[in-house]
Amino acid sequence: MAVNVHFTGQTTENLSRIELLAWVNRTLLSEFKKVEELCTGAAYCQLMDVLFPGCLALRRVKFCTNVEHDFLNNLRMFQNALNQMKVNKAVPIDRLAKGRFQDNFEFLQWFKKFYDANYDGKEYDPQMARNNAPMGYGTPSTLRPTQRLNTGSARPVSSGRPVKRAGDTNGSAGRKHAEEKMGAAGGGVGDTAGAQAAGGEKTNDRISALSAEINELAMQMQNVEMSREYYFNKLVLIENYINEQPEDSQDGLCAKVKEIMYAST
Repeated sequence: MAVNVHFTGQTTENLSRIELLAWVNRTLLSEFKKVEELCTGAAYCQLMDVLFPGCLALRRVKFCTNVEHDFLNNLRMFQNALNQMKVNKAVPIDRLAKGRFQDNFEFLQWFKKFYDANYDGKEYDPQMARNNAPMGYGTPSTLRPTQRLNTGSARPVSSGRPVKRAGDTNGSAGRKHAEEKMGAAGGGVGDTAGAQAAGGEKTNDRISALSAEINELAMQMQNVEMSREYYFNKLVLIENYINEQPEDSQDGLCAKVKEIMYAST
């Protein structure tokens, strides 16, 4: 049975949306870009599997979708799992599925507290649990390359076709047999094939390394953009607050803050 938690949005312990989203992506090795994208319900389903293995059928979860019907099905499975674990929490399924920020943000705040109260520290491989399925908002064919590359089954692509690895075949047993016969008949042909295979392996290794680097840089850029948006919004709130104060009631601190904010350099 799960530990129930009481949540109030007034507590000072709440994490920011950036911190919460980073926690979800770090825990599940997922690729959600915004809190609103948790409307798919997939993250909650797998986080419940982290806490209570087998409380729901992960094979029925749509991990990568942008269809509201799938959102509703995922969220209903999540609600059923909560009920099974005797959790006194009604999931606002219809509101979450609409993808509005405030609804999803408030619910994620509650779930983080619920997770912390019930997590026992056991190891969990999220990618293996979902059979290396990509997790994010969209469909596998519409995810960005950085999103597709976060799974163990993803491979770098070039010119729209999968990159062949050293030792891979093209599916033709006859051609492979012919090449083996040619290699046996003349050592020169075999040497050439071996050199080509070695060169191809190096090329694939280089492509994999560059793809991983691109993925890392994309994630860093995403974090920077999220941080920039977060702190910009904070500055806007400060500016609005100061401007709402009557001029005759503003002290030296307000004047200094405005001077810093409006400085040209």
